[in-house]
Amino acid sequence: MWDVLIQPTRFFQGLSQQKPNLVPPFFIVVVGTVVAALGQALLLRLLPSVVPGGWGVGLVFALIGGVVSGMLLWGMGGLLIRLLAGPDSRGWEVYGWAAVPSLLLGLFMLPIGALFPVTADLPPLPPASDLEAVRAWQRAFQEAVGQSGGVRLLQGLGLVASLWSWWIIWSGLRVLVPGRAVLATLGVAVVSLAFTLWGLLSR
Repeated sequence: MWDVLIQPTRFFQGLSQQKPNLVPPFFIVVVGTVVAALGQALLLRLLPSVVPGGWGVGLVFALIGGVVSGMLLWGMGGLLIRLLAGPDSRGWEVYGWAAVPSLLLGLFMLPIGALFPVTADLPPLPPASDLEAVRAWQRAFQEAVGQSGGVRLLQGLGLVASLWSWWIIWSGLRVLVPGRAVLATLGVAVVSLAFTLWGLLSR
């Protein structure tokens, strides 16, 4: 695993001599999203719960969401690489192995969330029937989260992890399909940035 982080070209040269194996890259992505969901739940545990049942129920929903989002992320990311770089790109393997930086970020989120949770003097979530109050509460919640030093640190590290992952994708495709490495890497980067921007604007 360390080779894919620091010597991805050599890692994928060795991988190209082996039969395709989707199990490790699949679990890298899914475990990464599950750990990140757990870290986020720890980070927000002192704030009022956004789901009925309190923090425990929210944690269960976060972990289930982490599994589902990991599966979708791996499936769509690998498919995008395959569409842009062709069948020889081994898209799902490349995408999965390139998620190792995100897995490390998720593991780093655990102690950050445990030691530096977000705190704010927020009331419980208003009843869903009072839409205006719910919107005001959501704005206050997002403002509290956005002003947290731990969240800002993780956002910066998330950008580093994304750049690192794109470099790994480019390195892998340069070995497997050198003629399409740049196109496919740019495609993954553009789609990732588009989803990030959409998430920021929808707040």
